[in-house]
Amino acid sequence: MQIVGVIIAGGRGARLGGDKPLCAFGRSTLLDAVIARVRPQVGELALNVSTAASESYRDRGLELLKDSEEGDIGPLAGILAGLGWAERRGATWLATFPADTPFLPRDLVRLLLACSGGAAAAHDRERLHGLCAIWPVGARAELTRGVREEGIRSLHQAIGRLGGRECIIDRGAHAFFNVNTPQDLAAAERILAEMPEL
Repeated sequence: MQIVGVIIAGGRGARLGGDKPLCAFGRSTLLDAVIARVRPQVGELALNVSTAASESYRDRGLELLKDSEEGDIGPLAGILAGLGWAERRGATWLATFPADTPFLPRDLVRLLLACSGGAAAAHDRERLHGLCAIWPVGARAELTRGVREEGIRSLHQAIGRLGGRECIIDRGAHAFFNVNTPQDLAAAERILAEMPEL
């Protein structure tokens, strides 16, 4: 069962001045923190980025995946690009990760696989984290139809369309902390300083 992963970094990050994954964090960047946590969990790792920003990410040693779907379909564009890449790799599963969540569980993929026989996304008992998910590669065509013909746009809809599950993952308040604003970034730095074992 081959599992590959893609970090979704296609958002504009307007509240942080653009290119949010490249914001300084700890000794490197938000993106580097995510890579360090998720790379050991998958056989191969790629990065989904916008065409405009792709040159900024070439030094990470990851294959860059660009969106292939027309129109503004949000993060589903990155998931579909990742599924196409995973299919070409002969993988069974695609794990997806947001690029702005620096404290992701180091066993996230294992936990998601253990709770589902199909698509699954993490739920921390407060809300669904739709990009912290696994997707059966064989469902790519079905999800593409859902996006193109049924107008699916949300990650919650996509999980439901595939008969997926919400997987309760309770790893503490920081596990799915995501950075959207300068205040969030400052809070993440404080968490890192106070809890270096995370």
